[in-house]
Amino acid sequence: MTHEEAERLVAATRRRVLDLFPDKQRTFDLVLAPRFARLMEEFATPRRSPGKVLPFRKRSPDGG
Repeated sequence: MTHEEAERLVAATRRRVLDLFPDKQRTFDLVLAPRFARLMEEFATPRRSPGKVLPFRKRSPDGG
C-alpha cells in the first residue's frame, strides 16, 4: 500500500468514526491518529509528495 493510499484509508476511517461518534474527535486525534501515523510510517511505502490527511500533532514531553 502506498502512503497516499494509506492516508486516504485513514481519512475515510476518521470520517466514519466521527459519523458514528461525532463528539469523539479529540479522542480520535489523541489516541488513534498517532497509531495510524506510526503504522503508515512503518508499513506504507514512502510518500512521493509531502502532505497529510490527518492533523497529527506533536506531543510535548510533559504529555500535553
